[in-house]
Amino acid sequence: MHVRQAVVAGSFILGFIAAGALLQQSQAKVLPYAVEDSSLDALPLDVSRLDLFARSSEESTDWYPVEAPAAKTTSQALVIQQLIEENEWKNDLILGFLPTTVRERMPRIVQSWLRCYLACFLLYTITSGLWAYYIYTCFGRQLFKDGHMPAWSDMYEQLKVANVSMPGYAVLPAVTEWVMEQGWTRSYTRIDSVGLVKYWLYFALYMTSVEFFVYWMHRGLHEIRLGYRWYHYIHHKYNKENSLSPFAGLAFHPLDGILQAIPYCWTLFYIPTHSLTFELLLFMTGIWTTNIHDCLHGRVEPIMGAGYHTIHHTTYQHNYGHYFIFMDYLFGTLKVPDSSKCPPIVA
Repeated sequence: MHVRQAVVAGSFILGFIAAGALLQQSQAKVLPYAVEDSSLDALPLDVSRLDLFARSSEESTDWYPVEAPAAKTTSQALVIQQLIEENEWKNDLILGFLPTTVRERMPRIVQSWLRCYLACFLLYTITSGLWAYYIYTCFGRQLFKDGHMPAWSDMYEQLKVANVSMPGYAVLPAVTEWVMEQGWTRSYTRIDSVGLVKYWLYFALYMTSVEFFVYWMHRGLHEIRLGYRWYHYIHHKYNKENSLSPFAGLAFHPLDGILQAIPYCWTLFYIPTHSLTFELLLFMTGIWTTNIHDCLHGRVEPIMGAGYHTIHHTTYQHNYGHYFIFMDYLFGTLKVPDSSKCPPIVA
C-alpha cells in the first residue's frame, strides 16, 4: 500500500514539475504584450486599456504612478503594475472607513493584512452565524435527532479559537500579494491575456495541485506526531457530531490553518493563475469549511461533503481531502458515509 501511494504521489509531483517547466517555456504567451525591450516607452499606445481604472489623455503620461519592482520585460512590468493597482483598489474597498492620514502611515503590506483580516472576520462571522442560526434555531428539531446538536458553549469556544487565529491567517494572503508584486510568481491579471481556454486549463491544473498538496499537508498533520501534538489537535477537540458546528471551520491553531492553506500560494510559482481568482478561491475556503463542519451531508459526490468530514473528525484516519474525494480514493484513505447513519437528519 505504501509503495503504491509513493508511486502515485511521485507521479503527481513529477507531473507538476513537468507542467511547470513546460509552462515556463510559454511565458511570453502568458503575459500580455510581451516584448524584448525593457523600456516602458516601448509599450503600445493603447496599453491604457489594460489598466484597472480608465485614464484620460491628460493623465496618460502618469499612467505608472507607483514604483514597481524591476521586471525583465515591459509586459512583466505591466502585470506587476496591474497587481499593485488591484491590491490598492481592494484596500480602498475594505479600508475606506479609515482616515486618509492613518492609511498614509501604513505600508501597503500592512494595509493588505488589515484588509484580509477584516474580510476574513466578516466572512467567517456572517456565514457561520447565519448558517448556525438557520440550522439550529430555525430548523434544529427537523434536521437533527435528539443529542446531535452542539451546545452553545461548544460553538462559543470554537468562535474564540477562530478569532484568536484569524490575525495570523491574514498574514498569508498579504505576504503572497507582496510576493506577486515582486514578479516572482506566474500570476497574471487579465483573462484576455491568455484566453478562456487557457484560463480554464490553468485553473484545472491549479486546483489539481491544490487538492494534492492540501491532502498531504492535512494527512501529514495527522501522521507526523509533532504536527498533530503541536498544532492540529486543537481543531480535533471537536470530534463528535454533537460538538461540530459551522464555527469549527476556522477553529485551528494559526500555523495549522496557514499550513493547510499555503498550497494555494506556492502553486502560483509554477502554474499561471489569474490573480483575482486565486484570492477568491483562498477566501472561499472560509465558506467551504463552514459547510463541511455542520454534519448535514448532501450526497453530491465527488464533492467532499459534511458526511465525509464528519467521519474524518470521528475516525482521524480517513477523508483528508479538500473539495473532492479523488485524492483519498487514490491514496486509500476514502471512507464513504453510511447513508443510514450519516447525517443524523430526521426524515
